[in-house]
Amino acid sequence: MDDVHESELMPVYHAAREGTSEVPRLFMLVREDLDEDDEVVREVVAYGIALPGGAAATVAARGSGFGRWISPESASRRLCSELVWVS
Repeated sequence: MDDVHESELMPVYHAAREGTSEVPRLFMLVREDLDEDDEVVREVVAYGIALPGGAAATVAARGSGFGRWISPESASRRLCSELVWVS
C-alpha cells in the first residue's frame, strides 16, 4: 500500500457493539413553539447523522453551527428538541 495515500483509503466500519448502529442513520432535531396566534409551530433545529459506534454529528438548520455528540439522544437533550429519525 505504499502507493496509496491516506486520503484515498476506503473507510472501514467495524462490527457494531450491542445497542449501536452499524450504518449511519439520518435524523432531525425538531422544536415546538407557539406563534403569536397560539398556534403550534414546529421548527427544525438541526440535521444530523448517527455514526457507527453511537456518536452523532449535527449541522444547524440555519447553517450557523456544527456539533459532535455522544449520541443523537444527547444532542436532542442538550438542544431541548425532539429527535425525529428520517426513514
